[in-house]
Amino acid sequence: MGLFDGLKDTLFGRQKPVEAGPERLFAMSTAQLTLETDQHLTAAGTAALCFKGVASGPFASIQSDLEQLLQIASRDDDLTVRPFEDSYGYRWLVFGAKDFQALVTTIHMASQTLMERGYGSQLLFAIFRFDDDQHRPIYWMYNYKRGLFYPFVPRPNSHDRTRTRDNPEEMRLAAAMGKELPMEQELERWYPVWDLPLETGA
Repeated sequence: MGLFDGLKDTLFGRQKPVEAGPERLFAMSTAQLTLETDQHLTAAGTAALCFKGVASGPFASIQSDLEQLLQIASRDDDLTVRPFEDSYGYRWLVFGAKDFQALVTTIHMASQTLMERGYGSQLLFAIFRFDDDQHRPIYWMYNYKRGLFYPFVPRPNSHDRTRTRDNPEEMRLAAAMGKELPMEQELERWYPVWDLPLETGA
């Protein structure tokens, strides 16, 4: 049982992906206010970009250049950047910032850079963490293959053998935010992504 339990073949490009691009990420910038005022969720100050690595010299060079670019940008935006590779070989760029808009803009810049270099098909998710009033993490997932968002709400104390998600709360949030975010309508594509490396705070 690992990070991407339950993901289907379509997510990993075994079928032709939708060329949605990263522009819809900016919907999260405007949705933040509604999430905080109407849904009483607090931006946790952390987000991540997840993509598939490629065992090639050019891609490794691009990844290194991207990480250096983000490190330079972070000096002006009070942004932290942490590269991470999980046990399945998926690559992560984990960001922390007090300014939520800086998180959205930086993830867009990173994903746009990969797309311009011809690696758009490697992009999997952008993930934004919010916390409810009980400090429970609420994740908003952006699926690059679909260009759509969906909520992911793991239940507290879920372990490898008993991992569960709060489906009623996910449905409620999707209905509440349907006018703010381009929402995935096919529920079978609300893929769970466990063991997210997103801690609270910048």
